[in-house]
Amino acid sequence: MDTSFTRLIYDKIEFIEFRQNILFLKQPQHKASIFFELHLDDFLRIRDFTKNFSKRVVLGNEKLTIYDYEKELFNIWTPIKSYPSSSTLVAKALMSEDVFNQLFQSNN
Repeated sequence: MDTSFTRLIYDKIEFIEFRQNILFLKQPQHKASIFFELHLDDFLRIRDFTKNFSKRVVLGNEKLTIYDYEKELFNIWTPIKSYPSSSTLVAKALMSEDVFNQLFQSNN
């Protein structure tokens, strides 16, 4: 089987799982309709950015906060700015629990 085709299948599965996690993690009073505008290529950029950002958090060479994550995330996909707590929601959906908690500990 072609590896690029296999990678595409995995990317699409991760995209579907991401959207599902957003629906599960969002606040009940918030509508997540902005995420219906998200395309696969936008998701892949967000996912790759989040993986790299997570590595930076784990390395600990920089003091990173959720605000740093949010600023870079908004540059990647601007429409997400209109969703309340979008950066926290995306981080929770894509980061490991340890990295997510570490990111929020740096806020205190």
